[in-house]
Amino acid sequence: MIATTEKIEYGKEIIEFELLQEDRKTLSIEVLPTTKIKVKAPENKNKQDIIKKVQNKAKWITKQKRYFVDNYKKPDEKKYVSGECFRYLGKQYRLKVIKSNADSVKLKNGYLAVEYCLKTPSKLIDKWYKDKALSTYEKELDKCFQQFTTYGLTKPNLKIRKLTKRWGSYNKNSNTITMNIETIKANKDCIDYVIYHELCHCMYFAHNKEFYTLLESKCKDWSKLKNKLETLIL
Repeated sequence: MIATTEKIEYGKEIIEFELLQEDRKTLSIEVLPTTKIKVKAPENKNKQDIIKKVQNKAKWITKQKRYFVDNYKKPDEKKYVSGECFRYLGKQYRLKVIKSNADSVKLKNGYLAVEYCLKTPSKLIDKWYKDKALSTYEKELDKCFQQFTTYGLTKPNLKIRKLTKRWGSYNKNSNTITMNIETIKANKDCIDYVIYHELCHCMYFAHNKEFYTLLESKCKDWSKLKNKLETLIL
């Protein structure tokens, strides 16, 4: 694995990106909400050829960067005190923290009500999100997979983790979809988009024309839902 920092010129702008050459077959370009650019490429690919491909995508890269500059806001660090807002399935709930003789987390009258005794509010909320994410993702995976049964696929296993760069991922070797626990903060349409996206990877590893044709047939509004996720304040 080789990691370097490279630059290209586009008009008067200098575009800097992180290049990671690793054991893979395809090249990918990712613009993060922070406007950082990551390029992954096969380790045996000539660096000048890679840079040329990035140069060809310079217009798209600058468009993505402008979009995130205009729309993305970095979330504030949570303090887990009453009055803070927490997202769940696309809605925002005010936190209400109460010292009690038992531990519990409930959605009540428009609030995320946390009663704590033995555990801290932060640990209780983290566990509540994890439990909700697992049950929701399992249900949505069952529903979405119904559109893939005609392809002779085996339904993937499901895992949840806190991912730093992706809403979900698919591992072909273990036939496992890993969902970001943070995705539970988005609405179900966005969650379904992530699941459809990963199910399409069961058939096409690369983000090629066939992949997007299949995704379009299963999730017509995938592009709009992707944009919603990219600007979601977690």
